[in-house]
Parts: sequence; C-alpha cells; structure tokens
Amino acid sequence: MALSERDEIEETALPAVLVRRSDLPVPLSDTARSFFGGLPRLPPQFEWPTAEVRANETLETVALTFVAQIDLAEVPGSGWSPLPNRGTLYFFCSSVFVGEGHPPCRVLYSAAGGDAYPDRAPPPDLMPLAGTDGDAQVKWLDPTLDFHSKVEFKYPLSFQVFRDFYFREDAIGGELMIAELCKVLGPGEPTGVDLLQFRSASEYEKDEHWPFNWLLITYVVRSVLSHVMRDLTPRSSYKPFNDEAVAELKRLRAGAIGWLERCRALTPMDDVDADTSATFRAWWIDVVQTYEKMREYVYTYTSTIATDLGHAIDHTIRSMAEQDVDALDDVPVNYLTNLARRNHWKTPTAQDGKHRHFRTALHQMLGYGSGPQDATEEHLEDILLLQIQGDLAFLDWHSNIGCALHFWIDRDALDRLDFANVVATYECD
Repeated sequence: MALSERDEIEETALPAVLVRRSDLPVPLSDTARSFFGGLPRLPPQFEWPTAEVRANETLETVALTFVAQIDLAEVPGSGWSPLPNRGTLYFFCSSVFVGEGHPPCRVLYSAAGGDAYPDRAPPPDLMPLAGTDGDAQVKWLDPTLDFHSKVEFKYPLSFQVFRDFYFREDAIGGELMIAELCKVLGPGEPTGVDLLQFRSASEYEKDEHWPFNWLLITYVVRSVLSHVMRDLTPRSSYKPFNDEAVAELKRLRAGAIGWLERCRALTPMDDVDADTSATFRAWWIDVVQTYEKMREYVYTYTSTIATDLGHAIDHTIRSMAEQDVDALDDVPVNYLTNLARRNHWKTPTAQDGKHRHFRTALHQMLGYGSGPQDATEEHLEDILLLQIQGDLAFLDWHSNIGCALHFWIDRDALDRLDFANVVATYECD
C-alpha cells in the first residue's frame, strides 16, 4: 500500500535541537556555559582563529568574529545524537556576509566543559562586526572606542529537542513542522507591531520616553554625526553639492559636536532631566526636518535617521543589561518589553510552515535546517552543527530574519572529532 504524502514526510523525521537565546543580554561575567556572543572561554593552547576576509575589494587577514560557545553536556541527545556528549564547541566566522555564500569560519572543539577556562580577551586585530566598512556595519559605533563594535552582546542559551522534517515549500510538511514546533514552544504569542522598527520621525517626536540617559544621547548624536560627515564628503554622483546644504550640514555638525562635548562631561548611565530631554528631542527633530529640506543634495534619508534612533535605544538597553540587571529599572517599560518580545515564539501561519520561514528566528543544531536557497539541499549528507537565523539581537550584521548562517561538518570527520574542515554557508532571501 502506497504511503500518503504525510506518511512519507513523517518518515523523514530526524531529532534535532532548538537553540533558544535569552531575551536580553547578560554581563560578560555571567556563568553561562553555552551562549551567543560575549567572549569565548578558550583553552590556553587554542589561538583565536584568523582568516583572510574581503573588505573594500581587498583581502586582509583578521581575527574572526566569535559567534557562539556550546557546552555539549547541556545539549540533549543521549543515545541518538552524533555529537559528543561532552566537551565544548566554539564557533567563529567572518561577519562580512555581503557577497559571501561561504564566509571563512573555524569551529574548535575542546573536551573540557564550557566553564573550565576564563574568558579570552579579544585580540587587537579582531574584525569589526560586518567588516572594516561593511554595508551592515553600525557606523556610529567606533571600533577604537566601543567594545560592542567588535564583540556581540552575551546571550545564554537553552536547548529543546524537536523533530525536524525533510520538505521544501510543502503545505503538508508545513503543517507537520508547525505542529511539532508548537508542541515544543507552545501556540505562540500574537504578532504585534514592533515599537521601534520602521517607526517614523513624527512618532518619535511625540514620544517623551526618550532620551532616558546620557549614553543614549551619545549614541544618537554619533549616529547623526556619522551621516553629516559622510554627506559633507564630496562624491561623484548625480546629487550636486549645494552651498546652502553645505552650510546646513556644518550647522548640524556643530550642534552634534556640542552635544558630544556635553556628554563627555557626564556619566553615561545618569538620567536626563525633563527640560534637557525636551531640548534634545527638539534638536533631533530639527536634524530630521533639515535633512528633509536637503533631500535633493544629500545621501541620507530621514527614515535612516529614525532607524538609527531605534537601534540606539536598543543598543543602550543592551548596554544597561550587560552592566547590571538592576540598571534596567531605569528603562521605559515599553522599550524593554518591546526588545524582549522579539525573541518570543510568534503564532505561526500556514505560509510560515510551508516555507519554513517563521516570524521568530529559529536557531538549531542537527536535523535538516532551513534556508532561503540551496545550502540545506547541498549539505543533506552532512551534519548541521549550528544554524543561526537572522536575529534582531545582532544589530545590523546578522539581523535580517530572512537570512541563515549554517555550520556543516562531514559525518566521518565528526566521528573523528576533526573540526578542521567545517564549512559555513550564508544565505539571504
């Protein structure tokens, strides 16, 4: 008797492991043994991996971005998993993803647990997130000043077993996938509007919750100044320089520098009084309105300035969470809740399941994995060590939820615990 399509897909089921990050980052000193970001607890005999990475059309040798540390003793899979049942995996990768289907990567394995060694300090040649001047780089973070321009925030991980299925763009497969994920994660939360994503400048103008400390003012001013300085730089383009626009840009530059000087004299985490807060919002709105008047002569869109503000708010909250959990008491509740809920499992739709593309980033180990192109097909005979989907936790360098970063290993190599030839694939829709 011929099997139904549902039965055929059921027969492809493989046990796999969902990798769930914390909603908010933690201090670097947190005792987690498995985590995204932060600093690796490398054995002293391991060197921080380097590779040739393309930046600005040239190749340069740099220390790779540390992506994740996973203590295998915390990963469920006794009796069925091809992974070792103990030891620690360390994942490193180039974070320059533009035009890179196979970014340089290294995976290291130690037989010791994830808490056996202290944090390894980052090397001086550690690449900035998204590269020296990458398209996804956060321009207002300065690699010479800002730790998190090169090192992602630290997110502890937890693990849950689920069944993964082999299918591509299949409604029945999607039903099975949704049922399995909901069995593990629950039915999901309703999808709501993100408070800061795609928010307009006029909405920020009416919102009195920001700025809530001087660190946020610093980041916002730096974001404005980065655009002003680029727009003041002559370029060959159809957009001509205009004397009036240049004068306005210089005025904005002077205002930004004035705010930065004021920030330097104050403690970053200190509150901002109501009058100063209103004055700063008025300055920011003037920046937006000035850019709108100059739109024929500049490269920066007013929507980009608003987007940067949202990023700066999130980055400030992460910085506060990393400093001290009590510091979050000073964050407006709506901003804090908004940032945390991005990591929550959202109620899936039939289309989500059919295309294996959900509103929540699904990170996983083992199973088939998912991606918008052909990596999962091409590596069907390999073992998926780790899949990290585009996640808003990662700011710009890996925040597109339509993208997927995979680490693959040959089955025989895994049996030998030989991680020297792990391959990374990066796909984006």
